[in-house]
Amino acid sequence: MLSSKEYQSMDAVGLADLARAAEISAPELLECALREIDAINPQLNAVVMRNDERSRLQAQVVDTSLPLAGVPFLAKDINVDIKHYRTTHACRFFADSELKQADSTLVKRWREAGLIIIGRTNTPEFATDFGCEPELYGPTKNPWDLNLTPGGSSGGAAAAVASGIVPMAHATDSGGSIRAPASCCGVFGFKPSGGLVATGSPLGHLVGGLNSDHVVTRSVRDSAAMLDVTAGADVGNPAVYPHLAHSYLSTLDKPLAPLRIGVTQYSPTGLTATTEICNKLNETTVLLESLGHEVIEWEWPDDSDPCDVASVFWMAELSAVIDRHANAIGRLPTEDDLGPVVFAAWKNAKNVSSVDMVNARIKLRTLQNAMAAALENIDVLLTPVVSEAPLPTGLLTQLVNQDADAWMERAWRFAPYLEIFNVTGQPAMSVPLHVDQAGLPVGMHFVGSVGNDAGLLQLARQLEQASPWKSRFPPDHG
Repeated sequence: MLSSKEYQSMDAVGLADLARAAEISAPELLECALREIDAINPQLNAVVMRNDERSRLQAQVVDTSLPLAGVPFLAKDINVDIKHYRTTHACRFFADSELKQADSTLVKRWREAGLIIIGRTNTPEFATDFGCEPELYGPTKNPWDLNLTPGGSSGGAAAAVASGIVPMAHATDSGGSIRAPASCCGVFGFKPSGGLVATGSPLGHLVGGLNSDHVVTRSVRDSAAMLDVTAGADVGNPAVYPHLAHSYLSTLDKPLAPLRIGVTQYSPTGLTATTEICNKLNETTVLLESLGHEVIEWEWPDDSDPCDVASVFWMAELSAVIDRHANAIGRLPTEDDLGPVVFAAWKNAKNVSSVDMVNARIKLRTLQNAMAAALENIDVLLTPVVSEAPLPTGLLTQLVNQDADAWMERAWRFAPYLEIFNVTGQPAMSVPLHVDQAGLPVGMHFVGSVGNDAGLLQLARQLEQASPWKSRFPPDHG
């Protein structure tokens, strides 16, 4: 069995290569991951469910010829169902829900690639926050500083990968929930083009089409390898992306033509990041120019604030999921069953009319058209991921319990750059290029054109080679 240092030093593709060469068995890889959970998770609270017996059964029979055979993997507690696990959405109302009897489409694709699902990771209730502090499971801590949040909503996933529990973990992004925690925890977070990866949810493309499911990883090639095995529409989906001529993984090291890259330190609402993060943004432009790319100043179109329109979709879907569960168990939720944000959203969604939904879609199209015009003359856009260092654990929870408007303003101020690209459906990524003066990771945000996920990953690979981050671990896990 690999030592902790050996196991943590390898990415998912590397571990699968070992299993394929019979240098280590899938059961041995699983035991490595379970050892790391036992050692690391008590401090972090990143993993909130596990089923060691089922994991061991899966590891014993996995086909080692599969592309990610034997790689231990964690799923976020939302969006997908996993056989023999609950899907609680980190919500007390679902804490005693029945164990699922079938896998969602995306989970089936994970298993078909050889991944060993060893548990589920923490998320804020219904993935509604840029922290990770649900009342059901308690807060997840940032492995770089246990007093800080790992970000949200994929905070459990990012903390698990950053600390070395697993090399990659499932994450979701409806408004920045892959990219913000990736920046906070110093891992690579890629949000695919909208609709590229199907979950198999009965709701279809989630959050009114704003959501993307993928992973957070330590290496770019792991993210590409995962897209190779998960990209594809659901059965019956009327719209699909064209088949890629080459795999995402094989495309990574192909020559990348010089790009025209727009850069701005401002958010769609005019907010800007701290001086230190803006300095890191400037360092990134210098790096890009040294790699042969042209970097130019870029400005947002006049109306590019997605905040008021996105909430309509997540409130409506959250409410529908809660109502379905209420019908199944024969009672409505109370304020003791739901956190304040989710309870308010569940109630407010009842007042959203079909006309409101149509008007929201009109606003979405307006934003999409305005952004398409603004991005016509560049290949990639560069912004900060978040506007400041990771927030103290408990700050957002304290605010939401006092004043929902103050909570929303503070959360939006922390990560104002991200949600617009859920609206446009463009691929976007947090690349862990920097560390600040306090020793905390700082990600940079790159956005490509819809459908050009491979090209954006090529840029990430080029940056990874020029400024490697894979060996950078939190203080206690180096």
